[in-house]
Amino acid sequence: MPDTTRMSAGVPHGTRKRLAARMDEEKERRRELLADPRWKVPRRAPAEIRAGARAQVQAHLRELREAGALCDTIDVLVTHAVRAELAERGWDHSWPAPPPSAPRSGPWQGTRSHAWPERIYVRLPGDLAERLFRACWHASEPTVTTLRAWGEDPLQYAKYREVADQVTTPGDVLRDAVARALTD
Repeated sequence: MPDTTRMSAGVPHGTRKRLAARMDEEKERRRELLADPRWKVPRRAPAEIRAGARAQVQAHLRELREAGALCDTIDVLVTHAVRAELAERGWDHSWPAPPPSAPRSGPWQGTRSHAWPERIYVRLPGDLAERLFRACWHASEPTVTTLRAWGEDPLQYAKYREVADQVTTPGDVLRDAVARALTD
């Protein structure tokens, strides 16, 4: 299996049910694709012919998944949606490594605590997950630096909440990607 990174995000109520319905639709599309007569091989055909046909089918499905024409797993669906989110934000390019002080998980400086009623888990390609993390960090770094400088100064609290809303975390992008995937 290629290098993947497991990620999670809190999502609004009903998201998991909507994702399950979308997966049912995509799996039905896969069944229809597999029903194509060109993939049919008689059961009594030699093993190497049956194996060759299975390999062709798997290669065809892999090509469709890579192109986004078949998104029959949540991982594939969200991977394509994250790529689209990064492209729309202008973040689909390489980014320098963030400093060691950048948070890898958990809440980021300035983010509000949300009690999302559901959580989704996805495996993104490792390079995409790293790009997502780096993009979020570099887009939010000026704001995080400002917030850290303010620290616990109660005189800055009113401005703090307003400025903190400018922090974009990987979870924010994942939520937006899932919403995009469910509306496409």
